Amino acid sequence: MRIPAPCRAISVVVASLTVTGVLGSFPKPPAARPAPPLSGKHGAVATEVAECSTIGVDTMKAGGNAADAILASGLCVGVVAAYHSGIGGGGFMLVRYPTSSKKHAYEMIDFRETMPAAGNETMYVTNSTTPQTLSTIGGLAVGVPGELRGWEKLHKRHGRLPWKALFQPAIKLARHGFTVNVDLAAALDSGKSWIPDDPLWAEVYAPNGTLLREGDTAYRKRYAETLELIAEHGADAFYNGRIAVNTAEAAYARGGILTAHDLANYTAIIREPVNITYRNNRIFSTVAPSSGAVVLSALKVFEGYPANFKQSDAEINLSTQRLIEATRFAYGQRTQYGDPAFTSNVTDLEKFYLTPKAVDSVRSQIKDNQTFPLGYYDPTKYTPLEDHGTSHMAVIDGSGMAVSLTTTVNLFWGSQVMTTDGIILNDEMDDFSTPGQTNAFGFLPSPINFIRPFKRPQSSISSSIAEDLLTGEVTIATGSAGGSRIITATMQELHHYIDQGMSPAECTHQARWHDQLSGQTFSPKAATFRCRKGPLRGVKV
Repeated sequence: MRIPAPCRAISVVVASLTVTGVLGSFPKPPAARPAPPLSGKHGAVATEVAECSTIGVDTMKAGGNAADAILASGLCVGVVAAYHSGIGGGGFMLVRYPTSSKKHAYEMIDFRETMPAAGNETMYVTNSTTPQTLSTIGGLAVGVPGELRGWEKLHKRHGRLPWKALFQPAIKLARHGFTVNVDLAAALDSGKSWIPDDPLWAEVYAPNGTLLREGDTAYRKRYAETLELIAEHGADAFYNGRIAVNTAEAAYARGGILTAHDLANYTAIIREPVNITYRNNRIFSTVAPSSGAVVLSALKVFEGYPANFKQSDAEINLSTQRLIEATRFAYGQRTQYGDPAFTSNVTDLEKFYLTPKAVDSVRSQIKDNQTFPLGYYDPTKYTPLEDHGTSHMAVIDGSGMAVSLTTTVNLFWGSQVMTTDGIILNDEMDDFSTPGQTNAFGFLPSPINFIRPFKRPQSSISSSIAEDLLTGEVTIATGSAGGSRIITATMQELHHYIDQGMSPAECTHQARWHDQLSGQTFSPKAATFRCRKGPLRGVKV
């Protein structure tokens, strides 16, 4: 079956630590070839869990659209891959939807977690010389979850099927069990020192006193009851009443400041996406406090170079040098992109860096045979944000409606706090910056990202959708997991797909470089990455 032109391509990137800051080639695919592209005539769904992708497809077969499908799939991912997603977290989504004029419009839904009302910018400052975990483990790390308000906003504006119906597959999985896959088994192993000792966690993941292994069946019965209540009564059931009280109490019991009042006051926000023309496409992406504008800035600079992507060593080395240098300047811009409610003119600034004047200025500072100290790329000399894990998913339906969504609880298992309702709470407050804490290069943390009550921290999420400039049809819906590497993974996905003509499967199969102005390292795990012969242009590996 062939998908109609509006939904012929869809992609999700699962970013992994492969190559960091290496100026070499875009690598050849590993020996194991990627699976051939799939096609269909009604739409496509991409998530990290096969069963959840199937749920999305079944939702569309039942008459649902892309919004319905991603909601049902996303709830499923939150059940199975709870180590980095779920209703205790938040994120961003980019929505492409049909209008009455037979065209399509775009909007961004910001459902990022917020700092509780009692937060302050020195709450994680200590005099201890030992590593601190206040912002990563325990109640003080928990931000106000936004995912359900995000789902609610999407469904009210664009959904077709009943809210309650979309919860049923996830409820069934949580109640009747799901198979522990290799990723969940690895995540459980990372928590082996504490999961079996916590009764709420052990009830799910170590029911016999030992951690579940790959192939075992996991049950989340408390979570199933919670989802059932939300399915019946809407997102308000989470943000008000018993669940809200239980959530606040769980955070408080572990030293937190989250209150039921914080939950009741949370809102998801509609924002206008940013976009650029790139080659023969128009690419839309998410705005601050996320990082879509960073991706687009680097690509726009790169677009100004000749579009010659032959696979000779010299040409690949040169194009890689230019794209990495453009990325470094884009990361320098990112230190100025904070929560728009607390950062003046951030929207104008994002748009300015995409203007011909700004793009040409950056390109004029890039040298084909040289790289520079970090301050060259970031005049403010602020520390680039390092954030953590996520789950990305994307859906396109037969009408050309598309949703590219990234959700997260931050580090594996979030704050390591589970409520009596089976909800795993995020540790998203670690994404804020703290005064006085310089990084290894002597850069200060950006005041743009200091803590304020109700503020949303910066995020690397860069959910993107591209469409053909001539036909207006979707060409790719993409994004990435992988914390700070989301930006470079999404950028390379778009480059591989648009510039090099790779299929979505081939794009995701490539090893990757990463550079965010925090030094360069090389991972030996990137066995498939091969630097071409030629200069490394001054970069330390």
